[in-house]
Amino acid sequence: MPHVALAKMAKRYGPVMFLKMGTNSMVVASTPEAARAFLKTLDINFSSRPPNAGATLLAYHAQDMVFADYGARWKLLRKLSNLHMLGGRLLRTGLRSELLS
Repeated sequence: MPHVALAKMAKRYGPVMFLKMGTNSMVVASTPEAARAFLKTLDINFSSRPPNAGATLLAYHAQDMVFADYGARWKLLRKLSNLHMLGGRLLRTGLRSELLS
C-alpha cells in the first residue's frame, strides 16, 4: 500500500521528501506541520495545474478557465463565470419557471 510505504520512508528520511517517479517529480509532506508549510506559506507555487499537452491542444493553449494558471486572469474568468452562468438571478429564473410549470 502506497501510504504505508511513504510512512516508512518518512520515518527514515524525514517529514519532507522529494521523489522522482519516472518523469514526474513530487514532494511528499508527511506531517501536519510540513503540509501546513506547503499549503499556507507556499500555496501560490502549488496552486496551478501541471502542464498538460491535451490542455494545450484543446483548451486555447491552456488559457480557458479550467486549465489557466492561477492568477489575475483565472480570477477574472472565475468571476465572470459565476456572474453570468451561476448568478443568483439566472438560478432564480430557472427555479421560478420550474415552480410555475
